[in-house]
Amino acid sequence: MVQFWKVLVIPLLVGACSGTQRPTPPVKGEPVVLPWGAVTLERGSASDRSDRRDAMSAALRTRVAAKLAETDQGIVAYRVLAISGGGSRGAYGAGLLTGWSEHGDRPEFDVVTGISTGALMATHAFLGTAFDEGLQLYRRTRNEDVFKARGKLAAFNDDALLDTAPLRATLSALLTEDIVRRVAEEHAKGRRLYIGTTSLDANTFTVWDMGAIAASDRPDKVQRYRDVIRASAAFPIAFPPVYFEVERPDGTRYTQMHADGGLRQTVFFYDFVDEWQEALRAEGVDASHVRPMLYLLNNDRIHGRVRYSPVKGRTMSIAGASIDTLMRQTLLNSVYRLWVTALSNRADFHIAFIPPDFELSDNSLLFDNAEMEQLYQLGYQRARAGEAWFTQKAPDTVEELARLINPRDTMDRLESGKSAAKP
Repeated sequence: MVQFWKVLVIPLLVGACSGTQRPTPPVKGEPVVLPWGAVTLERGSASDRSDRRDAMSAALRTRVAAKLAETDQGIVAYRVLAISGGGSRGAYGAGLLTGWSEHGDRPEFDVVTGISTGALMATHAFLGTAFDEGLQLYRRTRNEDVFKARGKLAAFNDDALLDTAPLRATLSALLTEDIVRRVAEEHAKGRRLYIGTTSLDANTFTVWDMGAIAASDRPDKVQRYRDVIRASAAFPIAFPPVYFEVERPDGTRYTQMHADGGLRQTVFFYDFVDEWQEALRAEGVDASHVRPMLYLLNNDRIHGRVRYSPVKGRTMSIAGASIDTLMRQTLLNSVYRLWVTALSNRADFHIAFIPPDFELSDNSLLFDNAEMEQLYQLGYQRARAGEAWFTQKAPDTVEELARLINPRDTMDRLESGKSAAKP
């Protein structure tokens, strides 16, 4: 996993320490308010549930109905791509998507979600095969394209050890006004692009509707689009958080602090929930006419060889190893949750991940071009050969479902998929 404490030794962090003054924080105890562009997709109150169903119905109205009108087969696929975090290991996913394009059967996804490094590649994955050039970012990005060192005392005076001003410049070049405009065009067709961040002030997972942001008439929409993606990739302590302004009913303003969505979910999707069939019924669509498919692109290993990695008897080393353990468990929980969610809702489940025998470096926050190229080529070759995805068809019976979602067997089943089925 990340092993973020090793960032402490990145070129010994030389230079003057400036300190960081946080913009106006929320008042302790105030109810949480979503910033513009964020949406309610998590389970919550009855009104939240209604909001989720209405948002899904709006997308289904323009997407599924149009698909049904274009086919004489009576059944249409509804495809979702969820892209995980993984830092520089996103090179694997970038290669996989590009190789899949060359294999010739990469579909257009109805929904794409991304977290952390998955957020960085989600836009181009969403826009489709014609935009694969944007995925080449993972072959040429260097440390200096993402961060620069702060002073020796940054851990005590600043909001992070590193400055991500270079990442802001990289995102400005990658996510141009034209790219954002094209996202808005696809949003109008009923397709959806969601990015996840963690609100540190509220300790909640926040989902952002990137198509709605892109389609808005606000003058700051392009900057908001870029800031959400930067926030999703802001691994705490190493990278600074991103602040989003919120306005109270009385007109006063404060900011929310947002960081890496991977703190709460390594990969996510919420639309295959109880409201799915209800939303279809609201649109007059028989659920039997829609075949849902969930693709999980995991930019890490599910399991690897268990080997010692001795931890020094120092506070930061122990803290880092402990956070690694928690992040690893978050990954496994996220994968298992999506597996259960998909199969419980009669969706075919497809998953791709870095093979367990691939030797990864300890630190995914460092951009080692040699390793990234190896990961890119690995994903590219596996996808081009049609071997990247492990597929589990939706179960036909409750008994089969109970067997498939047994938590003792699920991860072993995923890792031992010797021959990946075609997606």
